[in-house]
Amino acid sequence: MQWSWTRRAALGRKAASPVGDPDHADRGSAIVEFVALGLLLLIPVIYLVVTVSRVQAGSFAVVAASEQAGQAISVMEAGSFNQAAIHDIAAVAALDHGFDAQDLALEVSCSDGSCTSPGAVATVHAQLNVSLPAVPGFVTANVATLTSDVTVVSGRYS
Repeated sequence: MQWSWTRRAALGRKAASPVGDPDHADRGSAIVEFVALGLLLLIPVIYLVVTVSRVQAGSFAVVAASEQAGQAISVMEAGSFNQAAIHDIAAVAALDHGFDAQDLALEVSCSDGSCTSPGAVATVHAQLNVSLPAVPGFVTANVATLTSDVTVVSGRYS
């Protein structure tokens, strides 16, 4: 049965379908367009997600580094304060989150000036530079500079 509104009936002859016609110009181009546009849009979205997760890891790293440095200051003997050892302890926390030690800057300030007397209040200020992921080393492109501060009592547990 032929309906009057079908293409075949309107043309009065057998209509050529684009799918079955091997000479049709647009045959198979939808797949190519879908894949090309999908990749064109998907790659920037994936890079954005990787960058945001890198910044999130940096925020965890800078907080962990400042807390570890603060805990080390609070358990050190009063006369054995060493700035390099404190930085090494904080660098381990940054390394655990995938950041290099040179990306971390650590500054310790004490109420007595040297953190050698028990009961001195020490403030640890950690700063971490987060760079774009998968960028060559000769390009410096920082996404964020993250900071964290921790205040502890020096020699409290010694």
